[in-house]
Amino acid sequence: MLASLKNKKKIELLFRLGKKKGSGFFECRYLSYSEDDGSLLFAVVAPKKNLPRAVDRNKIKRRIRVALHKEKDLLVDSGFNRFLFIYLKEEVFSFGIVQKELAKLIRSL
Repeated sequence: MLASLKNKKKIELLFRLGKKKGSGFFECRYLSYSEDDGSLLFAVVAPKKNLPRAVDRNKIKRRIRVALHKEKDLLVDSGFNRFLFIYLKEEVFSFGIVQKELAKLIRSL
């Protein structure tokens, strides 16, 4: 099951103990946490510094979440169960480009 990661302490734990992998579009922090019930948890961040308009931040986060749901099998195969994806670009790209770059990043984990 793929669900959103919303607990502040769990997100802080991910920043402290998680590994980091980056690409041109995204930075991913990931962690294998054993005290879970087997669900995959993820969070998506689009910094205000890169995308000042809330409309753009919401649009790109929505596109990333949909792409993650479509690439769920890659997340399961990665062996990790907690993910944080940070969007690094300063412009909003189409869904196809976002999905392709996200899949490339997840395969490299």
